[in-house]
Amino acid sequence: MTAPVCVSVSQLAVDEARPDITLFLPTLYSGGAERVQINLARYFLDQGLRVDLVVCKYVGSLKDKVPSGVRLISLDASKVMLSLPAYLRYLRIARPSVVLSSVENANIISCIGKMLSSHRHRLLVRLDNSLSEPGILPLQAHRWPVMMAIASTFHAADGFVAVSKGLKKQLRRVPGLGKKPIHQIYNPIIHKEFDAQASLTPALPSSVGPEEPFVLAVGRLHKQKGYRHLLMAFARVVKQRPSHLVILGEGDEREELQRLANSLGIASRVHFLGYTPNVLAYMRQAAVFVLSSVAEGFGNVLVEALACGTPVISTDCPHGPREILAGGRYGTLVPIGDVDGLARAIAANLDNPKPAMSNELKEYLRLFSIEAIGRQYLVELDLFPNTISQSELAKASAA
Repeated sequence: MTAPVCVSVSQLAVDEARPDITLFLPTLYSGGAERVQINLARYFLDQGLRVDLVVCKYVGSLKDKVPSGVRLISLDASKVMLSLPAYLRYLRIARPSVVLSSVENANIISCIGKMLSSHRHRLLVRLDNSLSEPGILPLQAHRWPVMMAIASTFHAADGFVAVSKGLKKQLRRVPGLGKKPIHQIYNPIIHKEFDAQASLTPALPSSVGPEEPFVLAVGRLHKQKGYRHLLMAFARVVKQRPSHLVILGEGDEREELQRLANSLGIASRVHFLGYTPNVLAYMRQAAVFVLSSVAEGFGNVLVEALACGTPVISTDCPHGPREILAGGRYGTLVPIGDVDGLARAIAANLDNPKPAMSNELKEYLRLFSIEAIGRQYLVELDLFPNTISQSELAKASAA
């Protein structure tokens, strides 16, 4: 599928057909929010809707993943918070019926745009990450400006989507939002190409042979992901069971984590492979998947690993893992920072054969399919294409 050509706001014409829905993002870097918006764009197109995807800056590894048929527009801003003038011009020219924004700084811009624009549109803000870090918010001084911006702008939205129950509770506590509609909708993870992508062969280092299993972690190399604890836990595991740790993702902690692997004497068995366009192939081949985060908004990778048939271990961090794993029914939960517990859980999974996926789990995973989630968005966004029956909409609304 050929990705659409990206245009600037100045290239738009007032007399063009107005989009049914606009999806608004900062960039197209490979993050969970970006992949969710692209999945939703594809679903909305399949329902016969006209879709705009607006980005503050046209950069990122997901540029070629935008589905053909989407009108892709860049605001050409050097920073997200400087994109407001171009965003207001976009609203005036394109006249979208509905805007669905995602990612914190873009959400702030979309709310300011709603307040300042003369074009009336419905705005739904999607909260995909925690509003605060673990601990007491008053002690997190670096978060104060953002929280003040959220408290002073989010009231302009017509409603919100929280991707987990924990995030919904957080939104309820923001001043001025108590009476706003807040919909809890999980992320759409399982799509039409899911099995085909998972069945491909991953590009593993030559040292990772079939006789030794590998543990997999996926996510940006950032302190939020808790990789230091994972490396320390793996250093204990590898002494008992010859194995490898494969980490997919990039970030500013890469050099520090590589130094830690060296100091732990496990550098030859830890493989930082950077960004890969298809993490599913690695997930299906992995012996166990580990999420070691200190905080998550949801945890897309947990659903992906479960759907690939791979055992899952996760820290019991706020806000998504406990919900996704149904309190530990579909995976192992360990306390944040519990290196010993994490090591024991990894070793236990390496010592046991990979189980077949149960019918119960297969049925449970339908909750995270693009079809189920897409229908919920159609209801909450008040978009009712002719292809969706009233009975289907009623089912989605009740989900």
